Amino acid sequence: AGLCGEGEGGEYVEAMYRKLVQKGSLTPDEFPVNTHGGLLGFGAPWEVPALFSVVEACEQLTGRAERDRQLSRCRSAVVYGNGGVFGSSAVAVLQQT
Repeated sequence: AGLCGEGEGGEYVEAMYRKLVQKGSLTPDEFPVNTHGGLLGFGAPWEVPALFSVVEACEQLTGRAERDRQLSRCRSAVVYGNGGVFGSSAVAVLQQT
């Protein structure tokens, strides 16, 4: 399970974009990507802000995210980070137990 079926990612993003243009905003349940707003809002690149993504994933999985960001049925999360000029990368898949 994920945001969409295999091979349907482009159509999914396009549909969400059209919905965003029509409504003006989307709830985290409608589009559960960067529920904390993304790293640009943290003002620094690379490693340190990526930890905010890990914190956000843990908050989502434990139901502790702020009310306007909390997903109603979060069971897994994917966190990606890179360091240097894309010199190293890491991916973590987190799940409720």
